[in-house]
Amino acid sequence: MTRHVYDCHVRFSDVDVYGHVNNVNYFEFYQEARIAFLLSLADQPYEAESAMRQVVARIDVDYRRPILFRPEPYAVETWVTRIGTSSYDLASRIVDVPGEAGTVYSEADVRLVAFDLGTQRSRPLTSTERGRLERVLVG
Repeated sequence: MTRHVYDCHVRFSDVDVYGHVNNVNYFEFYQEARIAFLLSLADQPYEAESAMRQVVARIDVDYRRPILFRPEPYAVETWVTRIGTSSYDLASRIVDVPGEAGTVYSEADVRLVAFDLGTQRSRPLTSTERGRLERVLVG
Protein backbone atom coordinates (compact mmCIF):
# COMPACT_ATOMS: atom_id res chain seq x y z
CA MET A 1 0.00 0.00 0.00
CA THR A 2 1.42 3.39 -1.02
CA ARG A 3 0.82 6.02 1.65
CA HIS A 4 2.53 9.37 1.93
CA VAL A 5 3.51 10.24 5.51
CA TYR A 6 3.65 13.84 6.69
CA ASP A 7 5.06 14.76 10.11
CA CYS A 8 2.51 17.03 11.76
CA HIS A 9 3.81 19.11 14.65
CA VAL A 10 1.14 20.45 16.98
CA ARG A 11 1.76 24.06 17.95
CA PHE A 12 0.78 25.38 21.35
CA SER A 13 -1.61 27.78 19.58
CA ASP A 14 -3.48 24.75 18.10
CA VAL A 15 -4.63 23.70 21.57
CA ASP A 16 -7.94 25.03 22.93
CA VAL A 17 -9.10 25.65 26.49
CA TYR A 18 -10.01 21.97 26.86
CA GLY A 19 -6.35 20.97 26.41
CA HIS A 20 -6.68 19.33 23.00
CA VAL A 21 -6.35 20.43 19.39
CA ASN A 22 -9.39 22.39 18.23
CA ASN A 23 -11.45 20.58 15.59
CA VAL A 24 -10.86 23.35 13.01
CA ASN A 25 -7.12 22.69 13.10
CA TYR A 26 -7.61 19.15 11.79
CA PHE A 27 -8.56 20.65 8.41
CA GLU A 28 -5.28 22.60 8.39
CA PHE A 29 -3.29 19.46 9.27
CA TYR A 30 -4.97 17.57 6.43
CA GLN A 31 -4.34 20.46 4.03
CA GLU A 32 -0.62 20.62 4.89
CA ALA A 33 -0.31 16.86 4.40
CA ARG A 34 -2.29 16.97 1.13
CA ILE A 35 -0.04 19.68 -0.32
CA ALA A 36 3.10 17.77 0.70
CA PHE A 37 1.66 14.61 -0.87
CA LEU A 38 0.78 16.27 -4.17
CA LEU A 39 4.18 17.97 -4.38
CA SER A 40 5.84 14.59 -3.79
CA LEU A 41 4.15 13.26 -6.96
CA ALA A 42 5.81 15.82 -9.24
CA ASP A 43 8.72 14.68 -11.37
CA GLN A 44 10.33 18.09 -11.02
CA PRO A 45 10.12 20.99 -8.58
CA TYR A 46 6.79 22.79 -8.39
CA GLU A 47 6.14 25.33 -11.16
CA ALA A 48 3.58 28.14 -10.95
CA GLU A 49 1.99 27.01 -14.22
CA SER A 50 1.80 23.37 -13.18
CA ALA A 51 -1.09 21.37 -14.56
CA MET A 52 -1.73 20.01 -11.04
CA ARG A 53 -4.25 22.74 -10.23
CA GLN A 54 -7.27 21.53 -8.37
CA VAL A 55 -9.86 22.62 -5.87
CA VAL A 56 -11.37 20.80 -2.92
CA ALA A 57 -14.93 19.79 -3.75
CA ARG A 58 -15.64 17.91 -0.53
CA ILE A 59 -13.93 16.98 2.70
CA ASP A 60 -15.36 14.75 5.41
CA VAL A 61 -13.54 14.45 8.71
CA ASP A 62 -14.20 11.90 11.45
CA TYR A 63 -12.80 12.63 14.88
CA ARG A 64 -11.78 9.45 16.69
CA ARG A 65 -9.65 10.62 19.66
CA PRO A 66 -8.46 14.01 20.90
CA ILE A 67 -5.06 15.16 19.65
CA LEU A 68 -2.98 16.60 22.47
CA PHE A 69 0.00 18.93 22.50
CA ARG A 70 3.30 17.03 22.57
CA PRO A 71 6.83 17.56 21.25
CA GLU A 72 6.76 14.50 18.95
CA PRO A 73 4.91 14.91 15.65
CA TYR A 74 1.82 12.96 14.73
CA ALA A 75 1.81 11.26 11.34
CA VAL A 76 -0.71 12.18 8.64
CA GLU A 77 -0.97 9.40 6.07
CA THR A 78 -2.48 10.23 2.67
CA TRP A 79 -3.23 8.02 -0.32
CA VAL A 80 -5.26 7.98 -3.56
CA THR A 81 -8.42 5.84 -3.48
CA ARG A 82 -10.21 6.78 -6.73
CA ILE A 83 -9.42 8.49 -10.03
CA GLY A 84 -12.25 9.81 -12.20
CA THR A 85 -12.39 11.90 -15.37
CA SER A 86 -11.88 15.28 -13.72
CA SER A 87 -11.71 14.39 -10.04
CA TYR A 88 -9.96 12.05 -7.66
CA ASP A 89 -10.33 11.02 -4.03
CA LEU A 90 -7.79 10.95 -1.26
CA ALA A 91 -8.07 9.22 2.07
CA SER A 92 -6.08 10.48 5.03
CA ARG A 93 -5.68 9.72 8.68
CA ILE A 94 -3.85 11.18 11.61
CA VAL A 95 -2.07 8.52 13.62
CA ASP A 96 0.32 8.22 16.51
CA VAL A 97 2.90 6.43 14.37
CA PRO A 98 2.74 5.46 10.69
CA GLY A 99 1.47 2.00 9.86
CA GLU A 100 -1.31 -0.25 11.03
CA ALA A 101 -0.21 -0.49 14.68
CA GLY A 102 -0.67 3.20 15.55
CA THR A 103 -3.59 4.86 17.29
CA VAL A 104 -5.96 6.55 14.83
CA TYR A 105 -6.98 10.06 15.95
CA SER A 106 -8.89 11.15 12.87
CA GLU A 107 -9.80 10.05 9.35
CA ALA A 108 -10.69 12.16 6.33
CA ASP A 109 -11.94 11.68 2.78
CA VAL A 110 -11.29 14.44 0.24
CA ARG A 111 -12.53 14.88 -3.33
CA LEU A 112 -10.33 17.09 -5.49
CA VAL A 113 -11.42 18.42 -8.88
CA ALA A 114 -9.05 19.50 -11.65
CA PHE A 115 -9.68 23.18 -12.26
CA ASP A 116 -9.16 25.53 -15.19
CA LEU A 117 -8.28 29.02 -13.96
CA GLY A 118 -9.29 30.63 -17.25
CA THR A 119 -12.80 29.23 -17.45
CA GLN A 120 -13.28 28.82 -13.69
CA ARG A 121 -14.68 25.35 -14.33
CA SER A 122 -13.64 21.76 -13.88
CA ARG A 123 -11.53 20.15 -16.58
CA PRO A 124 -10.40 16.62 -17.36
CA LEU A 125 -7.25 15.39 -15.66
CA THR A 126 -4.28 15.54 -18.01
CA SER A 127 -2.46 12.33 -18.92
CA THR A 128 0.47 13.53 -16.76
CA GLU A 129 -1.79 14.10 -13.75
CA ARG A 130 -3.55 10.78 -14.27
CA GLY A 131 -0.22 8.96 -14.55
CA ARG A 132 1.09 10.49 -11.33
CA LEU A 133 -2.06 9.52 -9.48
CA GLU A 134 -2.21 6.01 -10.95
CA ARG A 135 1.35 5.31 -9.71
CA VAL A 136 0.14 5.67 -6.13
CA LEU A 137 -3.48 4.47 -6.40
CA VAL A 138 -4.37 2.11 -3.58
CA GLY A 139 -6.89 -0.46 -4.77
